[in-house]
Amino acid sequence: MSDSPAANRADITSRGPVVVAGTVRVQAADGRILREDVEVALCRCGQSKNKPFCDGSHNDAAFADPGVCAQPQPVAPIGPGALTVNVITKGPLMLAGPLELKAADGTVIYSGEKVWLCRCGSSQTKPFCDGTHKKIGFAG
Repeated sequence: MSDSPAANRADITSRGPVVVAGTVRVQAADGRILREDVEVALCRCGQSKNKPFCDGSHNDAAFADPGVCAQPQPVAPIGPGALTVNVITKGPLMLAGPLELKAADGTVIYSGEKVWLCRCGSSQTKPFCDGTHKKIGFAG
C-alpha cells in the first residue's frame, strides 16, 4: 500500500461509483481481505460484474443517480485511523472507521465512524441504504 491521504474520504460521483480514499481495507463478509489500497471505486448501481468494485457497468445500465443527498446524516469530527469497507452479503457496504462522505456537489453529507451505503442501486435514500436490497432480492 502506498502513501494514503491524511484523512479518509468517500466521494459520491454523479451517475457512477463511490470513490473511497485513505487507508482503506475492503473486506468480504467471511473476513477475507479483498483489497487494501489508498483508493478504491465501489459499485453503487448494483450492476457490476466485479462487485463490490465498480467495473463501469453503470454506463450500460443507464444508472441515473446524480449523487446528491436530500437527507444528510450527522456530521461529527473525525480523527485519524484506518477505514474498513465491510461487504454485507446481499446487502449494503458498511464503512467503519473515521470517514468524511461528500455528495457529487461537494457537500459533506456525513462524517463519523460508521455508515451503511447502498450498493444495490435502488435505495430511495441514496447514497445511504434503506433496506430496499431485501425487497428486490439483491445478490451481491
